[in-house]
Parts: sequence; C-alpha cells; structure tokens
Amino acid sequence: MTLLNSVGISLLQEGYQIGLDWLGQFVRAIIESVGIIGVGIICFTLILKAITLPFDVYQRVKTRKQTLIMRGMREDLDKLQQQYANDKTMYNQKMMELYKKNGYSMFGACLPMIISFVVIIVAFQGFNAYSRYANLNFFVEMSGDYNAAILANGEQGIDYLLARGEDGNILVGEDGSVTFVWTDEAGEEQQRTVRQNESFTENGCTYTMSEVGNVKYYLTVVPENTDKYIFYGYSLEATSVSKAYSVDTDRLSAWLQANDAEAYESISSAENFDSACLDYVKGIGATAAKNWYEGHRANFLWVENVWYPDVSYNHPIPQDYATFRQNFGNTQVTLSDGTTAPLQNIFSEQNYNDLTAGLAQEKEEPNGYFGLIILSIGLMVLSQFVMMKSQKESSQYQTVDGQGARTQKIMLIMMPLIYAIFAFMYSAAFTIYMLISSLFSLIVTLASNFILGRIFKKKEEKQVIEINTNKPKWLIEREAREKEENKKKKNKDR
Repeated sequence: MTLLNSVGISLLQEGYQIGLDWLGQFVRAIIESVGIIGVGIICFTLILKAITLPFDVYQRVKTRKQTLIMRGMREDLDKLQQQYANDKTMYNQKMMELYKKNGYSMFGACLPMIISFVVIIVAFQGFNAYSRYANLNFFVEMSGDYNAAILANGEQGIDYLLARGEDGNILVGEDGSVTFVWTDEAGEEQQRTVRQNESFTENGCTYTMSEVGNVKYYLTVVPENTDKYIFYGYSLEATSVSKAYSVDTDRLSAWLQANDAEAYESISSAENFDSACLDYVKGIGATAAKNWYEGHRANFLWVENVWYPDVSYNHPIPQDYATFRQNFGNTQVTLSDGTTAPLQNIFSEQNYNDLTAGLAQEKEEPNGYFGLIILSIGLMVLSQFVMMKSQKESSQYQTVDGQGARTQKIMLIMMPLIYAIFAFMYSAAFTIYMLISSLFSLIVTLASNFILGRIFKKKEEKQVIEINTNKPKWLIEREAREKEENKKKKNKDR
C-alpha cells in the first residue's frame, strides 16, 4: 500500500542534556527537591553559607583579637607614622617589625574576603552549569509535549524486525517472504511470515511491507481509525527501529472538514496545500509546548525566567535561534544512549522555530526590571560599608600615607561593581544567590560585632594593659588573682 497524498514531518529530539559536575548536581538536587526554583536557590545559598559559617566566625574572632593587638600598638604606630612620614619603605619595615614583635598578622583579616571570593567563584560555576542545564532542559521537556501532541493523532504499532541468520543476513524464503519477529507483552518472542506488498492489521494499525527507493524492505504503519492522520514507516533492513513520520493530507482534510470548518477553509485555499497541512500539525505541537511552558514557568517574583538576567532587554524566551545559541556556545550534549553530539546537530534552527511558534508574546516581553540587580548591589554596598567600619582601626596604620584606608574605600566601590557585572551578564538565579549571600553576611557581621563586642569587652581591657605595660601574661593573671583575693579579704574583715 502506497500513500501518495502525504507530507513528511520531523519530530524533535528528546532525552538529551548537558552534563553536570558535582556542584551542579548538588544545586539541581536542592532546587528540584524544593519545587519552587527561587526558594530552592535561597535554600542552596543558606546551606552554602551555613557550611562556611563556622570558619567565618572563627576568622571574625581572630580578627577581633588582632584588633585588640592593634589598639595596643596605636601609640607606637603613631610615632612611626610621624617619624617616617617621608619614607614609606622604612615605615613598612618598622611596622612589620612591630607587628612581629606583638604577634599581629596582617593576613588574618584578609582570609574571610579570600574565602568569600572563592565561594563566589565556586557558586558561580555551579549556578552557571545548572542554569545552562535547566535552561536547555526546559526546551527538551517542551519538545516532549510537542511530540506527544502530534503523535496523539496517530497510533503506535508493533515494532517489527526481520529474522536474520547467524551471519547477520536477512532470512528470505523461496517465495521471497521474510519473517517478522517481535516480543509480546508477556516477554515471549513471536514470529510472522510476510510477503512483499502484503498488508495485515494488528493492534489498531495496518502494516504494509513494500520496496521504497533503495530500501527493499520498508514497513509502513497506518492507523485503522480514519480520524487519525499521522502515520510512520521505517526500514526493516536496519537492526533497530528508526521511524519517519508523515501526515496523511487526505485524512487531515477530511477530519478538518467535519470538525473545524475555519481551518479546513484556510488549508483548502492555501497556495501550497501540503505546507498548509504541515503547518497545521506543527501548530498542534507548538500549542502543547506553550501549555507546558505556562504550567512550568521558571519565574520568581517579577522575573519571568530565572535562567536569564533580570533585565528588561532580555526575554523569557530568546527571540531567535542565534540568541538561543549564545547561551550555550558549542556545547556538547549527552544523548539518551550515552553518546555525545553538538547541540546544533540535535536541535536545529528549524526545530527551535517550530517549538516556540506559540510563544511569540514571551519572545517580546521583558524578562525583568533590574529589581534583583538593584537590591543585590545595594545590599553589597551596605555590607561592605559595615565591614569597612569594623576594620577601620586596623587599616588606618597599614601604610604611612593612609593608603590602607583608601584601599578599603576602593573596595567599597569595586565589590558592588563586580557584583553588578555578574548580575547583568549571568542569570537572575545567580543574582538571587548574591542577594541572599550579601544579606546573610550583613546579618552575621552585625550579630558578630554585637556579640563579640560584649564577649571581648573585659578581654580587651586586660590585653590592652598587657600590651601597654609590656607585662607577661602570667604576671597580669597573678596580679588579677591577688587583687581579687585582697578584695575578698577586705569584705571578710568588715
């Protein structure tokens, strides 16, 4: 049986993905377990900050101790600044000697910043990898619904293969017949002898084996139900089933005439009837893809798609394939069989246009309004300002000309600027991370300043006395004990 009035239709590839490293898998596990993308990102950030919190607290305690030492050296440092006001090299040398003598480390206060920077880089890598994975997976999932909607207008028959001998050649009978083999629902192998151009019906489909072009054994599978207009065929000469789908334009036209007069009139009057039929069927898939998108939107607050920046000039769905490709570059994707291939070979420009045909509005509307970016920059400025105030005393004497203090002021500008660049270049998901991270750091800084200030209040007095009088620690402790004993003795005499 040969169907002449038909047009081929290409379905979209499914089951491919971008590989993830351990951190990307960690981010994925948290976000997918929470369900809400934005909340999942917040949870990941809090978990990451909680992991680094003990070390951060340790460094803050160490920094506070270094500040006490700095206070004890204040008079000596003032003298050095006056004495070597015109000799930076000598000032730095004498300052380092004084630091060493009093056990002060300049790098103690730098470690938290270094650690924070490393965490930012690691988090950026994880979010960048997962955002690319999730972004592409978004289109892969839509492709699944696109295909399913089109295939709903057809039937899936039995996947027959041809019996072969031990040498791998197809077994052909004296009458030219071949043997179909397949596995039934019970898991048992079944066989059936079929001749060329013979048709038979099974499981709601009509099967016809014929010669098509250079393929001697080609199987065409057509639904028995005439309301179904999607059919497929595949070469039986291959050792696996690779289906090529087509639209029976006669059946489609008849179905539209009975069920959708407007669409029938449009297709019937089209200049190219086959193209009009093909566009109609693709439209069914595009509508299903749009419905999936609306039910699984990766939005958070005012951001329509967290895998793109929170800016008005970006869109939830890229306007064209070139923009889509910019997010992935020459990415290699892993297929369902474990092999890899370039993304452009799996998901072409035509595929992209077919899939997103129903998302024209999403290609034009703004993805965001810079809100997360403004908030993250503002919080970063505030966090840097609070940190600068807490380290003001130690930076005052780092250089004879006050360069240390100026460096902190530069950092007050540079760090938010770096965050802003990240926020504009990368996804809103990463901006959410930066926002929550800055808020967490600010709260920890304020809390530690308050708590450590009270804890170290008495220690500060003792350490300042020890440094200023140059008394050894054991002597100060003995004098304190004697003072306490004398106080108790006086109270007893009364």
